[in-house]
Amino acid sequence: MYYTQQSTVYNQLLGFSLLTKILAEFSRRFILVMVRAITRNGPYTTTLANIREMKKLLIIFILISKIGFGQDTKYLSENYEFKNGEITYMFGNDVKLRDQPNVKSNVLALLKIGEQIEVLEKSDSIMEFDGIKSPWYKVKANDKVGFVLGSLISLDRATNGNLTYLVSLKKDGIKLFAKTRVLENGLDFKENVSQLMTGEFSIKATGNKGLENVKSIFQIDYLAESCGVNGGGIYIFYDGNDLQKAIDYTQVADADLYWFVEDYIFPNEEGGLKGKIVYKSEVGETKDYETEWTESKITRRVLEWNGTEIIPKIETEEN
Repeated sequence: MYYTQQSTVYNQLLGFSLLTKILAEFSRRFILVMVRAITRNGPYTTTLANIREMKKLLIIFILISKIGFGQDTKYLSENYEFKNGEITYMFGNDVKLRDQPNVKSNVLALLKIGEQIEVLEKSDSIMEFDGIKSPWYKVKANDKVGFVLGSLISLDRATNGNLTYLVSLKKDGIKLFAKTRVLENGLDFKENVSQLMTGEFSIKATGNKGLENVKSIFQIDYLAESCGVNGGGIYIFYDGNDLQKAIDYTQVADADLYWFVEDYIFPNEEGGLKGKIVYKSEVGETKDYETEWTESKITRRVLEWNGTEIIPKIETEEN
């Protein structure tokens, strides 16, 4: 059925990162169904099909609302600004804490990567670093107060056991890249630089999800604020030696006209296989609304991580 298919697809999208748009779309459709019922059948009569359709929409609307508004996710972008009083951590290493917001002022201390700081306020001084214009921030580090460039502060931090992940951004023309660093028990950090397909995202770190040759997995989860925007993300694997981008996945929908959803199921997740990664995708489109005609194609494959890449390589219609 048309709406059943759509609810399945939408529930898979981005861990609900399309929530705002989806809620608006379902609200519009719910009202549309009610209007159709009234105009076609009179104000006090509805068809059984109308009732079923409204019930589906209402259930999905409530379900998504509960899940979506219960989340407290920090979304990052090149325009992210630290708030006064925010506790954050240094992305750069041996960063010079200065007494004024410029590179010619006196150095008060050297701040180490991962060191905790408190943001006091944003200054009016701006400096370009790695292709992004960034403000200087007045911060407190231990008992010293000074200024550091925003691009040298980690946008967010994710931890898994004794591992700490830090993230910053760089830009080359119109291409935006995430710089991810992982620290383990005071060892030298490892870094990965990966291009982003969507400008807003959140991060999280987990264990190896059952993959024996992986120590930890870092996920960049895109926020798709409108239809047609990729709400997928990136999985980055850490094996104790290297930090490598393993998976780019796409999850996109253009309202209910078209959708393409990719999902990767790891060994210790529901439906997972020992030592394997299960790939699933669905691509579909609505051919006709009146007759509820939709067409979709579902793909399932079993993959492996060989220590450097996912094999066999997935070729999709989006590539």
